[in-house]
Amino acid sequence: MLQTNATRQETGSFSRLSCWLNCPRKYQFEYIEEAPAECTPSSLLLGSAIHEAVEAFMDSLKAGTPMTSEEVSGVFHRAVTDSAAIAQEQGAPVEFSTGGVAELLAKGDAMLAEFLAKVDRRVQVIGTEVGFEFELEPGRRFRGYIDLILRQGDGRLLVVDLKTSATTYGQDRIEFDQQATLYIAAAEWLFDASGRVDFEFWLLTKTKSPSFKIIPVHRTGRDRVELIDSARNVEAAVTHGIFPRQRGYGCFSCQHRKRCEA
Repeated sequence: MLQTNATRQETGSFSRLSCWLNCPRKYQFEYIEEAPAECTPSSLLLGSAIHEAVEAFMDSLKAGTPMTSEEVSGVFHRAVTDSAAIAQEQGAPVEFSTGGVAELLAKGDAMLAEFLAKVDRRVQVIGTEVGFEFELEPGRRFRGYIDLILRQGDGRLLVVDLKTSATTYGQDRIEFDQQATLYIAAAEWLFDASGRVDFEFWLLTKTKSPSFKIIPVHRTGRDRVELIDSARNVEAAVTHGIFPRQRGYGCFSCQHRKRCEA
C-alpha cells in the first residue's frame, strides 16, 4: 500500500514496489507526476510481444488444440506491429537498434522457436494472466497478474513468471527477487493453497543463440516478512517525498531519461 503526501494509494503492485527500489526518481515520474513516456525501448516491445505469443500458446494447450509454430509467430508479429504503431501515436516511438524492426522480429522468432522446442506440452494449465488482489498484511493490499499457473501431479500448484533477458540470472536474483515471494503469497490466497505453491522463472535469453531455462525459486516465511518490510519502507519514502535519482545501466533504456537529465 503506497501513498503520497496528498493521496494515499489503497492498493500497491510489484511494479510500483520494484520501480521505487530500482530508481525512486523514475517512480516519481511514472506514479506521482504520471509523466508520459518519451520513448519505447525495443527491449520492452520485444518482451511484451513474446509474452503475448507465449500466453496464446499456453492457452491453446489448455484448450487441447496446441498452436503451430507459425501461428505463435503470427501472434508475435502482430503484437510487435500493433504495439509499435500505438507507441508512435502516443508520442513515444520505439527505439530500434540498427537492424530495425526486421532484426527484432527475427530475434523474437528465434526465441520462440527455442521455447517451443523445449517447453513441456503435457503441463496442466490452470490459467494465464491470472489477476489477483489481496492483503499481504492487514491494511496492505497488492494487485497484479500472474503470467501462468500450472497444476502439478502431487496436488501442488506451480506459479510461472516468464522473463526475457539479455543474460541468464545470477544467484543473487534467484535468492532475493521479491516478485516470487509476492506471487506465491497471491496464489496461496487465490486457491486457498497455503504451503502448496511452487515458483519458477521461465527465462528466454535474447542472446545470439537464444536459450530457454527453467529456474526454480524457493521462498520461506522469512522472505515474506522481508517483502512486507520493503513495502512499508517504500510507503514511508513516498509519503515523505523521497525520490533520489539512481544512476545505472537502466538509465539507457529509461522512458524518462531526457526529463531526468533536464
